[in-house]
Amino acid sequence: MRANIHPRHGQDGPHSMHKVRVTVDGRVAHEVLLDRELVLGRKAPADLVVADGQISSRHLSLRPGDDGAVLRDLGSTNGTRIGAGDRIEADRDFEIRPGQQILAGPAILEIVSSGGPESSDSGFAKTEKTVAITGNSMQSVLVNIARFQAAKPRLVVALEHGRKVVALEELESVVGRSSADAKVVVDHQSVSSRHAKIRFADGQFQISDLGSANGTFLDGIRISGESPLPPQSAVTLGTVECLFVARPPETTGAVGAGDPISDVLADHAVRLGKATQQQARDAVAEHRASGRTLGEVLVERGVFTPKEWADLWKQRELLRTLGSAAPAAGGGGASKTGWIVALVALAAAAFVAWRSGLFGAK
Repeated sequence: MRANIHPRHGQDGPHSMHKVRVTVDGRVAHEVLLDRELVLGRKAPADLVVADGQISSRHLSLRPGDDGAVLRDLGSTNGTRIGAGDRIEADRDFEIRPGQQILAGPAILEIVSSGGPESSDSGFAKTEKTVAITGNSMQSVLVNIARFQAAKPRLVVALEHGRKVVALEELESVVGRSSADAKVVVDHQSVSSRHAKIRFADGQFQISDLGSANGTFLDGIRISGESPLPPQSAVTLGTVECLFVARPPETTGAVGAGDPISDVLADHAVRLGKATQQQARDAVAEHRASGRTLGEVLVERGVFTPKEWADLWKQRELLRTLGSAAPAAGGGGASKTGWIVALVALAAAAFVAWRSGLFGAK
């Protein structure tokens, strides 16, 4: 994409010739000579178009710098990051050197030299201006970052004085009581300054305890080394319960738009007496409108504790079977079998719920 590239009126030529390379899902979407200010956006007239809902119409701009580029976030909704760091301040210039990655939604931008040999299998130039890394390794790193961003991981922290949702914005996030030592702060006396670490690698989340005084528990079991952290898991830091939520990295489209299990779980919450019909309807509506998980909404609203929701989530397939096991009209053997399946499933669900404390048992 090199058409209509001209120096901006009234601006001197670039200090050194570079290109902007835009990679989306491991593939090079654009590679443009950086000889004027370029705007990345969701649609035309942006110079670099990435048609994705996480990208604003005018998301960021890049212009030639002394030895690279000058980056500016244009007040985007979802922000811009340099590498795996925090989102940068809007409407402020940042110097970008060749080899650094700029992250905007699913797009990864890099400044590369306009000359030198190109890698035939990766699309990343190997010159004295760029990081010396093989194409496959670079692609793996960029894909991992893109999958992490798409997952949108969060912790719903259930403190005694209130509940809050905290976004995990880095590939490795330390959770603890002290803001000086931890990126995710849980202000409670049972939580150590550096309590636990959540990291994302190879498409999976992992959690490890950092030698905390009161321990880290995953679904009620104390962990020592690094353990897999599936979405909808209950994480207890000391005595503070949290719910870990994330979109599956492979998810595409609007989360919750056609998710039938949400109705099943919401109906079951009403049957358990945990929510009224109106509360359940409101929670499902917010879940589908916002893309937040139903568990996140219900736990934040205090309908469930993190542990209660995690236990209910484990029963989702059983509850789905229970909902579809109603007998067909007309009786007969098939009808009788349906009732037997339904009764067995109901008994099993009730037993699991009782063991999990959802009926108030301690």
